[in-house]
Amino acid sequence: MKSFLLLVLITFFSCSNSSDNVEIVNNNSNNTNTSLWCVPESDIAGRGGAFEVMNDPQYKTVSEIENLGTLNDNSRLSLLNVNNEIYIYPYDYVINFEVINDDFGDLNLAFSYCPITESALCFNRKLSNNEVITMKASGFLFKDNLVTSDIITKYFWSQMSTEGLRESSKEIRLNTYNIVESTWGIARSFFPDALVFNHPGFDGCDCDETPIPIDFNNLFGVIHKRNVFSDIAHLFNYNNFTNGIELVYAVVNGKTAVVVGSKSKVFFNAFFNPGNLIFEALDENDFPNVLTDNEGNIWNIFGIAVEGPRLGNKLDSPKSYVAAEWAWNAIFEDLEFYN
Repeated sequence: MKSFLLLVLITFFSCSNSSDNVEIVNNNSNNTNTSLWCVPESDIAGRGGAFEVMNDPQYKTVSEIENLGTLNDNSRLSLLNVNNEIYIYPYDYVINFEVINDDFGDLNLAFSYCPITESALCFNRKLSNNEVITMKASGFLFKDNLVTSDIITKYFWSQMSTEGLRESSKEIRLNTYNIVESTWGIARSFFPDALVFNHPGFDGCDCDETPIPIDFNNLFGVIHKRNVFSDIAHLFNYNNFTNGIELVYAVVNGKTAVVVGSKSKVFFNAFFNPGNLIFEALDENDFPNVLTDNEGNIWNIFGIAVEGPRLGNKLDSPKSYVAAEWAWNAIFEDLEFYN
């Protein structure tokens, strides 16, 4: 159990800056949008504003991005799978907005990246009453982590904890959609048909010389939900996944979860066991397929069965993502490190 606060020298630099709906725990509050923060104001930095809303993202093909020459093989990014279509979000491009809204049919998502805590999460933007919110980077920080907001209601959330930070939103917790952090080298090699976020006006980014590289000191966390601001983070280190594709088990909210990862293939993911399956890790030569089981199913990096009796099924995932180790200590009081 660890906790500490990182002191920020330049407070105006903000994060600079299982796919459920947004979960409203209790919506009986009569508080207005101008309510005060429901966390210590000493934990809040920034002045708000600054970031524009991105709700019309544009994409290029992998080959088009290669031709731009703005990413190198070590450039960090996230992979999103929606209906077996792969979308790539290079952090070098996302950093200009930090929050990207997009609609995939009736699935309304917001991809977010905080360059300070080095954390990327994807949120479902649909409320339980079917209202779809539009999110942006608020310009505020909570314990040096990105604070996201809705442009209409002015609700505010901590990106990493997904908890509401104002009285008006403290009963609303954002739910996440599973993504996988990796590198451009892995993405272009194994997902050549993917679409890459690259908004017009940012083609000139000098990312080839100053990329946001993968950092193997960062930790993958699987979140065990409890009461407000008391979740447990189960943490996993790349350096414990160095013998090809490996897996470990964890108990998350009373369910068995399998955590699978590989330092050489640069990925982590976590899935709930849907029954009595016994998983085994596949050889790296089978990548992006990563797991098999006692029924003969083959599961890929996104938890989708590509072979076997459960063909087409998708494993549910707990909330999980990669972030800097100091950020886990700052946001969560209860940490469990796995070796």
